[in-house]
Amino acid sequence: MTIYKRDLMRVFQIIEEFRKIYPDMQMQTAGIFVTIALNEGITMKDLGQKCGLAQSTTSRNVALLSDKLRHDKDGYGLVVAEEDPVERRRKVIKMTTGGRRVAASLCGIVDASKQDGA
Repeated sequence: MTIYKRDLMRVFQIIEEFRKIYPDMQMQTAGIFVTIALNEGITMKDLGQKCGLAQSTTSRNVALLSDKLRHDKDGYGLVVAEEDPVERRRKVIKMTTGGRRVAASLCGIVDASKQDGA
């Protein structure tokens, strides 16, 4: 297998890891999750700016990654948005234990590629 194919297989494995959580997870939501994992404690505003998304889109995706959506539907339970104790209007986003587990699993896929000599 060429290096190119090996790299694409790693990408595929990462996508499949997200699909284990929820088969219909959109790439935008997965990207937001990775951005939160890289910047734990990021504010909702900063997350939107970093991802180039409108506040409403950012908020909707964070809600999807959280425990509960509107209308009593379950979210993924990977992050929690908490009120900033210093600035109550601001929301700070942190990983849950489940979110940390998923991030570790994704890192395991990348680590495996390093061990394979890719």
